[in-house]
Amino acid sequence: MSFVVYDVETTGLTKRFDQILQFAATLTDSELNVTDQFKIRCCLMPHVVPSPEAMYVTGLRIEQLLDTSLPSHYEMVTEVRGILESWSPTLFLGFNSLSFDEEFLRQAFYQCLYSPFLTNTRGNGRADVLNLCRITASLRPDVIKPAMDENGRITFKLKALAEANDVVVPLSHNATADVSTTLALCKIIRNRAPDIWSQFLKFSRKDSVESFITEEDAFLLSDTLGNECRTRVVTPIGRHSELPIRHYCLDLSSDIDALRKMSIGELIDLCKGAAQSILTVRTNAAPILWPLYDAAQEHLAPFEDESEVLKRVAQIREDRPFLERIRNAAQAAEPVYPQSVIVEEQIYQRGFPTPEDEVIMRRFHDASWEKRAVLCRQLNDDRYRQLARRLVFFERPDLLTAEQFAAVNAGMRERLMASPEENVPWRSIPAAQQELEALLQKGLNSPELGSQLRYLDYLKQRADVLAVPVTVGARP
Repeated sequence: MSFVVYDVETTGLTKRFDQILQFAATLTDSELNVTDQFKIRCCLMPHVVPSPEAMYVTGLRIEQLLDTSLPSHYEMVTEVRGILESWSPTLFLGFNSLSFDEEFLRQAFYQCLYSPFLTNTRGNGRADVLNLCRITASLRPDVIKPAMDENGRITFKLKALAEANDVVVPLSHNATADVSTTLALCKIIRNRAPDIWSQFLKFSRKDSVESFITEEDAFLLSDTLGNECRTRVVTPIGRHSELPIRHYCLDLSSDIDALRKMSIGELIDLCKGAAQSILTVRTNAAPILWPLYDAAQEHLAPFEDESEVLKRVAQIREDRPFLERIRNAAQAAEPVYPQSVIVEEQIYQRGFPTPEDEVIMRRFHDASWEKRAVLCRQLNDDRYRQLARRLVFFERPDLLTAEQFAAVNAGMRERLMASPEENVPWRSIPAAQQELEALLQKGLNSPELGSQLRYLDYLKQRADVLAVPVTVGARP
């Protein structure tokens, strides 16, 4: 098995509306020896407004983001896609990647007319090194110890965690350096806690998780609440009726008699709370699972041993109506997200593109921009038609019809100049100006102050340009 450790740096934290600026990845063999490396930067997309706070933290300057010698976002994503496909099948690893880096990568693929699901298809798997470090710190503090912040609280931020475990961190908030740091933590755990590393790898694949859950009467499930790692003894009670990757499990230390007395509404409220008795395990999210026979006594508590756990399971499973009721409550408690009219938020809506659209998208990537301008009109799914038209607008606006140009240009202007009071999900120029003024009031040292003032000047210039109508054929 090979591994790809990767990291992204972005314009902010908004997964659907910020963008990747830097991507770095390292390919290793099964023993984590480096066999290949890749890194790339790109310039800022015209409709994205960077977070002033992100630029302050990372040290990025607006001049760097506007460097026309850098690849465009589409060019970068295409190159990243090609590299990762050439390294597949593999296991993708990152630090806090499942909730951050991977979502940015998926969004980038989607917006550039590629399938978002590269990291968990084509024989690939994915797992999060942050979860690995948390469970190792809980089970083997002699291998990985958590870091402490300035207030004496546990933290698992990458730089602090690495330094707490004697890993030299030359830079932070740099994709290449963060990849190196993440890989170093993996090596520590692989070498000093091979059992934890093995379990981590095993459940990075959806089919392995599925087999384990369906075959075991009870097992250990480790999750986190904040920075606290919890390990609980659970039994599977069923799965979501429409989403088979979602399995529901009952915490066996719960007060079962109290649960039996609850109404369906009370059970639903319980499932939504932090101290859950009924937990959801997603087979495609690399959960941390352990068989009972590998459990330490402290993790089996309040049970004396495995036989006592299985006795409790047998008693619970005799009450089929109760199991069905709590399964129904768990499913009813699942969050329901409204359908969005904004194309970035439609990445998981309406399923996959049709086979016909997939063919057109492949042709789009192989074609010249002149041909792409024609192909974007042939896509049936309005999501991809809109995204394709926007790509042409960014790269060759002169190729769009007057009607197409006007529509994309008007939408971009409306987005960029939205008032902070509108509460839109993206960051507009007025919102960034407001954030930047607040940041400047905190007081910055000379280099930081100069960088932020230049960014403020850029935002003003953009706003002034957007106030003037743009003619067809001119790049905005």
